[in-house]
Amino acid sequence: MPAAPDVPADPAPRTSPREWLRGPTFDVGLSLGVLALALALGGAVLARPALFVPVLLLDLWLLAYPHVASTYTRIAFDRASARRHWFLLLGLPPLVFAGTAGAAWLGGVVALNTIYFYWQSWHYTRQSYGIARAYRRDALAEAVIYGFTAWGVLHRASQEPPEFYAAPLWSPPVPRFAAAAAGALALLTLAAWLHRRLRAARRGEPRDTGHALFVLSHVVITAVAYLLVEDITRGWLFLNIWHNAQYLLFVWAHNARRFAGGVDPARPFLSRLCQPDRALHYAAVCLGLSTLFYLALGQATSALDSAVLPVVLVCHLAVNFHHYLVDAVIWRSPRR
Repeated sequence: MPAAPDVPADPAPRTSPREWLRGPTFDVGLSLGVLALALALGGAVLARPALFVPVLLLDLWLLAYPHVASTYTRIAFDRASARRHWFLLLGLPPLVFAGTAGAAWLGGVVALNTIYFYWQSWHYTRQSYGIARAYRRDALAEAVIYGFTAWGVLHRASQEPPEFYAAPLWSPPVPRFAAAAAGALALLTLAAWLHRRLRAARRGEPRDTGHALFVLSHVVITAVAYLLVEDITRGWLFLNIWHNAQYLLFVWAHNARRFAGGVDPARPFLSRLCQPDRALHYAAVCLGLSTLFYLALGQATSALDSAVLPVVLVCHLAVNFHHYLVDAVIWRSPRR
């Protein structure tokens, strides 16, 4: 079985439908609840641009930073996992920092900003792909997920935005007809998937409601973030809120399923934290650890910026890039 990097997925992706990952309440929250949160906060910023900074800070401190911390519950919260992933924890960070600093030294802020914008688009899409596969294998649904992201990114590149996140951005030269062609293909793929699902429903085949809701949530947020919102940074904010909240919920659900038998004596802290009645404890730990880490990072780097190397930006993006690479390893599906 080919590996599926970057993605939160079941250890063995399913070919038969699974209607829910944990149950209707959780799954509807994962798809529609998270989508509603992103649309509400992003929409508030569109309605009142002065809310951009407050909403961004809310997203960073309550969602983005804790979602990075939640990655490390998979590899650093017990001795066995830390030993198995020692290179990800100790060897990879200096390499990522060196690569990020090298990109800044060679290409400046525009290089860092461009790498971040396009890599995060790929990272977010791989997350959607992986969660969809946690429900079932469905090549047409996966084509919808990739197709809408490709359309959105090509459309955004064809606009040639000079800046993203108040910093210069380079965009590859994409003719508008190429973006339009990608859009036509994405819409045809979506129509084919919807048609197949309607036919399956008429035949009385087993339902996979959670999977359908999740794929549709990806379609909606991608269309809003890349196609409907004109400003690249405000569009990104919609997608970032959606991605962060979704990841926090999914990783907790994965850990809860992993320790469904109760507290594991070999992993007492993590297994106790991930029992079904301790979801808020899990969120509080991720929030607390991420707050301490990012406050310390800010203090350590705030006085180090220079005209040659923007140290604060390099450090923050290096943490993001390390998170992307770690996810690419730990969420791989095992080969049969």
